[in-house]
Amino acid sequence: MVGFSSCLNSEDDGITEIVDYVEVSTSTFGSTSFNSMYGWVCVPNKSLTTTPKSQMAYIAYRYEDADLQSIMSGTSSSKNLPVTLLQDPVYLQDLGYPSTILPEETKTVSIYSLGDRDALVWGNNKYLILAPTIFLKKGTTSENLSTELANHSLRLYYLSSEDDEAAKTLKLYLRYEISGIGGSSTDEADETESWASDYNIQYTNVSYVNLQNVISMYKSAHGGSEPEKVTVEYEYNNSASSVPTIAKKQTKTVTYTLYKDTSSNN
Repeated sequence: MVGFSSCLNSEDDGITEIVDYVEVSTSTFGSTSFNSMYGWVCVPNKSLTTTPKSQMAYIAYRYEDADLQSIMSGTSSSKNLPVTLLQDPVYLQDLGYPSTILPEETKTVSIYSLGDRDALVWGNNKYLILAPTIFLKKGTTSENLSTELANHSLRLYYLSSEDDEAAKTLKLYLRYEISGIGGSSTDEADETESWASDYNIQYTNVSYVNLQNVISMYKSAHGGSEPEKVTVEYEYNNSASSVPTIAKKQTKTVTYTLYKDTSSNN
């Protein structure tokens, strides 16, 4: 199982501060907690000031070591870990259910990078977290960020015929589009791509997909067999220029190993 967390406070004072990707859980009474992939549930000591926007979030929090030790040792009958959030949660973008038809190549734009080191398989193959970096338009600030992001679309695609069944590998395609860019004969002929220079602000859009849905699609297409790896193909600009491109795109594939249960009853 692949995991990600980072310790912010290394002092031996009985308190630990970490950042982590967590699953968002909202009760029928409206309270929000966060499920850690390591088995505990982060329960904030104060109500959130923001409304959850997706099922996954990135949070920074503080907890008392004794509380976690009680959970991990089994002394506590509850998995709830009291925490203090150090900032508002950052909610990840849900890439949704993968489409089975790839878009036209003249419509898709290159991604700067996929952030390989920031990606991970979360939990027991429950989610795949990706960190693609794209380019936003000149003049984008925190004030108009949401308006600009509405013009950018990241989507995943799944074609079962492209799986490597012999290698037990499920293949996904990550494609990126910018509203108003690409798709016309003019753009296809415009090798200079003058529009590209307008997009020079790098932005990492941490996203996720529900892997259980995708694995079910794989199993349905391949007689119930389970995949052991997931590959994600994306398009990037292989030239010396770091601006986005349609005409000069090339593809690159990143591989992620899925969690495999090796326990035995013997």
